Amino acid sequence: MTKHKTILLLSGGMDSLLITALAHERGDDLYALFYDYGQKTTKKEKQCFDKICDHYKISKAKQMVLEINALKQIGGSSLTDSEIDVEVELEKKSIPNSYVPFRNTIFLSFATSYAETINANSIMIGAVLEDALGYPDCRPEYYATYNNLIRVASTCEALKVETPIVRMSKSQILSKCLELKAPLEFSWSCYQSEQSPCNECDSCLLRAKAFSEISEVDPLL
Repeated sequence: MTKHKTILLLSGGMDSLLITALAHERGDDLYALFYDYGQKTTKKEKQCFDKICDHYKISKAKQMVLEINALKQIGGSSLTDSEIDVEVELEKKSIPNSYVPFRNTIFLSFATSYAETINANSIMIGAVLEDALGYPDCRPEYYATYNNLIRVASTCEALKVETPIVRMSKSQILSKCLELKAPLEFSWSCYQSEQSPCNECDSCLLRAKAFSEISEVDPLL
């Protein structure tokens, strides 16, 4: 029987670690896709990508690293622009300056192209609705709309973008990672440091809150 072929958008963060663990538990044939788009923590994220792939035995032949220099050229985000500081914006209701304009659509477009070449069944992304207050491309309706686009604009009519953790909280994501024995020590959440977590950016604070809520210790600290 042919295995379900899944392309993972694997950034090295806790969310993408969990979707990798879930697809592995399901027994999928795993392909991993990493994007270098000029983000400040590219080197660290790529190291985590490599370690997670090794852990789940995703062969080099099934790993792909794509460079998208245009996103850095376009700018407009504290993740890619060295002149914009990463701000703490958890309490704000506006779009944070860490938002990379239209990034997920660009990522999914390349992933869909890749899926057509290998005849994949799924593209899996670690989108989380909890992030949707700041990131418009993390909402379930966005992914439903993108799946409609695949049906009318792709040769893979059965291809689907899966968002298995979209309605989970960060503490639920962390708990599931622990349940599946996912290697959290290989994940990275910080937006601005590659040496040690800054414990100041939104992503670090959300990670710390999740560990605190379930009374666990972050292996990175």
